[in-house]
Amino acid sequence: MHDPQAWYSPFPEFIRMQKFAQSATCILVPAIIASAVLAGGAKPTAEISARGHALKGVQWEMPSHASLSRQFGIDDLIAPTVAFGALDSGLLVMEDDATPQPAPVRFAIPVNIPLSLGDGSWVEVEGGRVWRVAIEGDASLCSRIHLSGLALGAGERLTMHAPAREGSATDTYEGHGEFGTGEAWSMFTPEARAQIDWFVPAGATVKSLPFYSAEYSYGYRDVFPVERAGGGDGGIAGNCHNQPICYPAWTVESNATTRLLFGGGYLCSGQFNATTAADETPYVSTANHCISTTADANSCQFNLFYRGNTCGGAAAAGSTITGADLTVTYLASDCSLLMVRPTLPTGTGWSGWTNANPATNSASTGLHHPGGAQQAISFGVKNSSSFNCGSPSGNWNSLSWNNGITEGGSSGSAIYRDSDHKMYGVLTCGASSCANPAGDDGYGRWDLAVNSGGFATPLAAGSDDAQEQNDTCATAKALTAGTYNSLVVKRLDEDWYSLPVPNGSLLTVSMTFTHANGDVDVQIFGVCGGSVLLDRNANTNNESFSYTNTSGSSSLLMRVYLGADVRNDYSLTFSVSSPAPSNDNCVTATSVIGGSYAFSTAGATTSTPAVNNTCGASAITAIYNDVWYAFTATCTGTGTATTCGANFDSALVVYAGGACPTAASTILACNNNGTGCGTASTVSWPVTTGSTYYVRIGGGTTTTGSGNLVLACTVNCPADKNSDGYVDGADLTILLNGWGGPSGDVDGSGYTDAADIAAMLNVWGNCP
Repeated sequence: MHDPQAWYSPFPEFIRMQKFAQSATCILVPAIIASAVLAGGAKPTAEISARGHALKGVQWEMPSHASLSRQFGIDDLIAPTVAFGALDSGLLVMEDDATPQPAPVRFAIPVNIPLSLGDGSWVEVEGGRVWRVAIEGDASLCSRIHLSGLALGAGERLTMHAPAREGSATDTYEGHGEFGTGEAWSMFTPEARAQIDWFVPAGATVKSLPFYSAEYSYGYRDVFPVERAGGGDGGIAGNCHNQPICYPAWTVESNATTRLLFGGGYLCSGQFNATTAADETPYVSTANHCISTTADANSCQFNLFYRGNTCGGAAAAGSTITGADLTVTYLASDCSLLMVRPTLPTGTGWSGWTNANPATNSASTGLHHPGGAQQAISFGVKNSSSFNCGSPSGNWNSLSWNNGITEGGSSGSAIYRDSDHKMYGVLTCGASSCANPAGDDGYGRWDLAVNSGGFATPLAAGSDDAQEQNDTCATAKALTAGTYNSLVVKRLDEDWYSLPVPNGSLLTVSMTFTHANGDVDVQIFGVCGGSVLLDRNANTNNESFSYTNTSGSSSLLMRVYLGADVRNDYSLTFSVSSPAPSNDNCVTATSVIGGSYAFSTAGATTSTPAVNNTCGASAITAIYNDVWYAFTATCTGTGTATTCGANFDSALVVYAGGACPTAASTILACNNNGTGCGTASTVSWPVTTGSTYYVRIGGGTTTTGSGNLVLACTVNCPADKNSDGYVDGADLTILLNGWGGPSGDVDGSGYTDAADIAAMLNVWGNCP
């Protein structure tokens, strides 16, 4: 859009010509390849989506991004400047006039700027140093920096901004940049001076810049009139346009309309499109002749609400965000669909659409940015399903205007059916202008893109991850420790996970995401509907934390949700470790007497000495992840220990007390898989009153678990009532004191009587 003299050449050829002539980064996929590779998905059989919708109720603050100079408090220091002279804007405008159409409006031209370390200067800051350089083109009306080959080392960061304009920095770049391609773009701003800040941590050595080329976009048309005193629109737009604010019935569609600034200096129009599921996926449609490559989508800057806010009032600058992915493109009817990455401004709208081609004479309305100027609204009527924007002409609808028109820069904007406000095409070419209001325009048919061009699948609902459905606590996805990539969280579709974390164990979580693309927050719960055990809502890239499970539950529930924006991607890694028990080794053995003691080997290490084959039929050749108890016998007789009922393959080893055992120490008893205990163990050994014995519990394998250790001491001589190894008067006194009851029983009758006296006298003296 716009040159009526160009209508009658084949459309695909025009697109290839203009892209080659004006933007070396934009090589269009031939139509036959585009339809073969990008088409697909189920074809809908009815009109898709409602009339459109506004943001569903929740408001948020847009994240602010500070340059590294601002972050480190050195923005008052003037950076060295690489400057160059003014370009011939008149010659550039003449080139534009000769450019084959349809084509996006060009307003700036990229200039390669050779940079080296010597062009900038270092400033020492906390934790390292910052290299800074500014680039300025004389008389440039706007600027942008584009870096290629970005490769930042560990701990390095980079920002780009306009020093004279606070808040103009994009998010901080790390590694190979937001898209992992090594390409990085600053914001277009109405300033001639743009700056690069590069932080290097202390101790790091650098020999060259972390990118191999830098381009500066020199602005020769003024596309930021409301942000500059005395500015204008560069003579691009006429003065015959209507303000959308004067037509409140079109508020949702106006809130969905956006100006697109992309590449080294091109502009078009576009709009956010609703999905069938109305899930607020940030899809933006525009013309294929505007954006048809991933590189252009990545570079795209979206300017929303650039319009008058009162009927007849001056325009406001609106809100600006940068960066998108190319979802699908369809050359045959000049349609492209992008998905925006950064946090959307509150108030964004989503336009409805139809996969049917409206009838001739349908009243229609367009919203757009003519010449890149403030948003305008135009009213007209659909003439026919044929217009010479390309071949076949039946892929375009003809529009005549009766109030308002379109101009260059309006390309990619939507045409809506008045009856239900549903979009049915995007602007490609035409003859209308303020000087020619009777000129007709051609809109690429949206129904062809949906029904034949592969748009149906993404427009049904935004893509999600392989862990779905896990939108509620009740449907939390059970995960095992490890790494999970390519996860998606949506404001209307949060993620819940169930993580196996034994009580007392430590959960360690690491998440990676770009905060500028949506504020990803995390909460931990013990049970559904329970209180929040941990709340992580920092406004930073990535998230890492540890939490010790003291909930009493053997698992924890993790909620991942968005505090701002509608969608973001993230990855998740988690591990579970158990702290070593207090009785992890012999030195810290738990002192016990007879009774039952709960134990767990989770987190326990494997102690020395190793176990040798000295236990005969119950031989143990190894024991792992053990805990220790110091058992003091309360009788002379037989000590017993058992782990029967343990939930893992447990083993038992017993040593004499006094000093912790060594490889030369005698094993008094050991067992693995005791009789009647399954994979648990049971042992017995001679004990003496007051003596201490080390009882070692571990696993026959490296598997850990829990259970109960039951210890007992059984007297071998029942007449020895005081367990001193002798049967004498002291024992007789105990017997007599228990006369008639069970406490003095010797013969096992359960009753103390004369028979027990006879039994005691028969063993008088040393207890056998």
